[in-house]
Amino acid sequence: MEGSYLIKKIIENPEILSSETKPAPSDYENIEKLFEILKEKKEFEEKVLVIGHEDIDGISSLYGMEILLKKLNLDFKTYLPSRENESYGISDYVIDKIRNENFDFLITVDCGLSNKNEIKLLRELGYDAFIIDHHSEGNFEEENLIHPFKGKGFPFLSTGVLVFLILYKEFGENLWKDKKFYDFTYLAGLSVLSDKVPVCGLNEFVLNRAQVLFPETEIYKIFNQVNMKPPSFKEISKIVSMVSADNGSHLILEFLREENVEEKKKIMKEMISKYIDEQGKFEESLSISRNSNYTENNITYIISKNISPRFAGWIASRFLKDRGFPAICITKKNKEWVGEARSKPPLSVLKILKEVSYLFEEFGGHPFACGFRIKEENIHPLIENLKRLSGDLNNFIPEPDLIFEEKEFEEKKKILEKIAEKGIFFYVKSGEKIYYSTKTGL
Repeated sequence: MEGSYLIKKIIENPEILSSETKPAPSDYENIEKLFEILKEKKEFEEKVLVIGHEDIDGISSLYGMEILLKKLNLDFKTYLPSRENESYGISDYVIDKIRNENFDFLITVDCGLSNKNEIKLLRELGYDAFIIDHHSEGNFEEENLIHPFKGKGFPFLSTGVLVFLILYKEFGENLWKDKKFYDFTYLAGLSVLSDKVPVCGLNEFVLNRAQVLFPETEIYKIFNQVNMKPPSFKEISKIVSMVSADNGSHLILEFLREENVEEKKKIMKEMISKYIDEQGKFEESLSISRNSNYTENNITYIISKNISPRFAGWIASRFLKDRGFPAICITKKNKEWVGEARSKPPLSVLKILKEVSYLFEEFGGHPFACGFRIKEENIHPLIENLKRLSGDLNNFIPEPDLIFEEKEFEEKKKILEKIAEKGIFFYVKSGEKIYYSTKTGL
């Protein structure tokens, strides 16, 4: 998807920036198709597997799909791969699980867009899949895809908000009026902040409702009881993100599924206790990273097989914050190597990594946060190529999303400033000058 198309969409329809407009499922492609397919799965008594991504956005999306599939009375199970020791998205393990446990249909949330080959294999084996994702790299030609880029709605949603939109089609305003949906709405709102998507449009709509409902959620009430103090709005994000998935689930999902209050308290206590333990493990990985890094040609590299892979993104973010350079943390995960890269405007780490993507087994993400899987023998060629490419800062800068004549730029500047202030990143060329957006404008 070209940035020019997305920014033009907002320029031509500035009303989609507003958080006052109620959700409109029809603004996004394939939501109707998803319901048609699910109806068909129900009629033929087919078994559905839903997989997610182990972060707040993926977990909120997975829980939202549980709510929907229960309402539609489908035969389904969910599975949350662990960042600690499992592959992202549709892995060989997931494909084997579908075959061995007699699933007929796969739904992915917050992952799947980069799994073109795996989806092709599934279909060759006689299965099918539906992708609900928001990442900016992958197979946009996929026929069964719900993505914020596809349709006439606001193009930069979290996956949690996409699933909120899907549930809105089924439940309407009950999503923020019925107490049994409060926790999902809260987690969907939290996904806006955790994935750093622009806080405007439908994202802001959901976030606003999440903030109002938060004190009435089971998460808030039980946390308050077991910890003897109310949590802050963002505190749950830190706890959930730090605690690892286990056996295809997560403690926050177990908490939400549990109906007995005393059992809920036990799960919450366990989650808080694990959070404290995991903070210690993170500090260990951070200590290792401080002895396993170097900076060359505008990139900081952190490479060690002893860093926990689930902390790689956080460590890259910490080095980016402390040193100001784009950072890449590479570590070993089981028998493979994985990396997380972070940068900040105007330097897009996604842009420079795309130049060497032929070295990756898997690759995807956003302009300033992306990840990859790589064979050990390709790590040295990767570093050498990146050293060469990163010597020139211009190699980090993508082609301009929009090119204007100077007069046209001045005419469009007001709406461009408004878009920039909403946290939407883009590059603009006017005459010989290239501008980029910040939260204070161009």
